[in-house]
Amino acid sequence: MINFFSAREIAILFWLSILVIYSLTKKNFGKSFVELIRVFFQHKIIVPILLLIIYVELQILGLVKIGVWETSLLKDTIYWPMFVGFPMLLKSSKIRSEKKYFKSVFKDSIKGIVILEFIANFYSFPLLMELIIIPIMTIVVVSQIYTKDKPEYKAVEKIFRFLTSIFGLTVLIYSTYKIYQGFGEVVNLSTLKSFLLPIFLTITFIPFIYFVALWSLYETMLLRIGHRLKRKKDKRYLKWKIFTKFGFNRKKLRRFQRDLGFDQIMDRKDVRQMFRKSQE
Repeated sequence: MINFFSAREIAILFWLSILVIYSLTKKNFGKSFVELIRVFFQHKIIVPILLLIIYVELQILGLVKIGVWETSLLKDTIYWPMFVGFPMLLKSSKIRSEKKYFKSVFKDSIKGIVILEFIANFYSFPLLMELIIIPIMTIVVVSQIYTKDKPEYKAVEKIFRFLTSIFGLTVLIYSTYKIYQGFGEVVNLSTLKSFLLPIFLTITFIPFIYFVALWSLYETMLLRIGHRLKRKKDKRYLKWKIFTKFGFNRKKLRRFQRDLGFDQIMDRKDVRQMFRKSQE
């Protein structure tokens, strides 16, 4: 088990354990934890997460079928949904422009890939140094996020950004030095697979994110238009009309949402009238 985890990963697990133990000593921890679990298992949260897990499993199954995936990539495979896939999923509903869709996805996901490559790095500092670095850099990064875009903390934010840059440069120099020392051991097929895996998972994850964003928009539209429909068959008719008209075209659906008026939709007749107006 010790050999399976790097010094950096052991340090992270150690401090996470300390955080959990500290939280358990808090008086209201049990109540807060139960509330967190209750919120987590809500339909709108748990279903997308389960779909994400299934999709990633299908991605890995595809790699296994073509003989690319191997057990040495297990850690990278587990890290990717946590640091790249899940953040992409959270931001899927914020996609506003299909023209900038791919650019925004890559821009957001590249940050997660960088974090992933850092945590699953081939080289880490000695354990004692990692135990010191992890909490310090966590505080620095969290502080930088907190002070960002706040004019009153602009000077402080610059300091935190500078510290983060220095740390990143130090890690880069150290890793480059270690690679130079053991070039023959590092440059091999397994290393190449480990490097390319998060990139492949991110690119092939884009269709999933698009459909989640589309699903979210459909839900918003149906809630806005159909909340006054009483009969179930009228609601089914509304769903059928919207899907047959727009299908998987999120751009047209957004335009329809933008141009939609505030007419009351009470029955099937109102639904037909709404679509006739949209064609004028």
